[in-house]
Amino acid sequence: MTATVLDDTDYAVLNVVVLKKMATAGSVAGATGLSEGEITQAFERLAEQGHVVDVGGSVLPGDGAEPALREAAESRYAAVRADPDVAALDEKFETVNSQFLGAMSSWQQIEVGGRKVTNDHSDPDYDEKVIARLDKLIQRLTSLIEALGSHDPRFGRYSERFTTAMQAIDSGQHDLVSSPTADSVHNIWFEFHEDLLRTLGRERTE
Repeated sequence: MTATVLDDTDYAVLNVVVLKKMATAGSVAGATGLSEGEITQAFERLAEQGHVVDVGGSVLPGDGAEPALREAAESRYAAVRADPDVAALDEKFETVNSQFLGAMSSWQQIEVGGRKVTNDHSDPDYDEKVIARLDKLIQRLTSLIEALGSHDPRFGRYSERFTTAMQAIDSGQHDLVSSPTADSVHNIWFEFHEDLLRTLGRERTE
């Protein structure tokens, strides 16, 4: 079988579209650092191949998008998959990911009288402690992101996005902890995890 051929730009763009499920040129630009002009051209190429579907200003993944990415990743990231440093750091990531999920649960719920209730964010000290936990967990991703970035510089965008989100949170924009519609810490982490699994050819275990 001939491996799917996607150049750096098309792989990066299609990867973000699949991760986000629906994307605009602007949202892909924020995730990749590419210009909107480059992304629009990539959308056109990917649409011709049936990998994305234009729905009027946004694109959705086509039926062949995920298979194309998986196939391309086999050859594109063969060296990453064989890198023992990446493997060791990835093994540690599973623990960090579990801790991240726990921290996000703490952000969304708080214990009152022995019961879990929705966090109304009326206790700033509690929220700041959770934010500090999240910041430490993000810092623990640094080595893994750098190891991946030594093979493909695009992974460096995750560090930049985390930094931007945390700076906004520190300035009071606490919606960027978990907002489903913004480039929040939760969304960036989820996308990184999915990207990591595809890069390494693994399936989600949780």
